[in-house]
Amino acid sequence: MQIGSDYTLNNLNALKINEKNLEQSAQTIAQVANTVGEPQNQEVTQDLVDAIVGQIPTVIAYEANAKAIETINAVSDTLLNIKA
Repeated sequence: MQIGSDYTLNNLNALKINEKNLEQSAQTIAQVANTVGEPQNQEVTQDLVDAIVGQIPTVIAYEANAKAIETINAVSDTLLNIKA
């Protein structure tokens, strides 16, 4: 049971890191949007595109860590049912 706890802790830490990365990326997007800023200027800058695209790996990693935690919980439940 300790092994599952270690994996869960590692995945939770990874989720926190991914959350911080997303937060920083969102701030970057907000800064770029404010800099570009005028409503009549609808042009998308490369900085904005890079910031948005840069979020994709973080989102995928976040989802993967969440699925890993779900899997660990399911395995733990199964082991407890077998033991009972």
